[in-house]
Amino acid sequence: MNDYSTPKTDPSSPRPQSTIPETGLPPEQHPTYEENKRDFKHSGPGIASFIIALITLIGYIIAFVVVGVRSTSLVNGSDSFIADSAESIFYLGLSVLILAAFNVIGGVLGIIGLTLRKRRKVFAVIGTTINAVFLLVFMLIISTVLVNAGSV
Repeated sequence: MNDYSTPKTDPSSPRPQSTIPETGLPPEQHPTYEENKRDFKHSGPGIASFIIALITLIGYIIAFVVVGVRSTSLVNGSDSFIADSAESIFYLGLSVLILAAFNVIGGVLGIIGLTLRKRRKVFAVIGTTINAVFLLVFMLIISTVLVNAGSV
């Protein structure tokens, strides 16, 4: 007899059921689970909201640094102090308004990302939070300026 021959099985005996190796249970008895959270994709609007939040953060930093540098050069001895400072304040105000508009867009995209089903919501939560904080700070600054404008 050849050592490499296949073993003979009895055709009248029932075939053994295959089992799932992890549980040892037949496929009919294998517990079914809902989709695993780790299998979900990230939400596109959530990622966009997060990226907009990062871009506006960088934009705010750049705007305040540029205006700070221009203001210090004005203080160090310029004769046209009022005209140059007004221009710096104008550019700061314009850049803050534009960046606040981007924060509104980012907040809306974050909320859309939070409402999508079967998607990860990590970037949507982070993006919505950062955009909301920037908008709250912006509104706080505006309200402070408006309150102090009447006291001058």
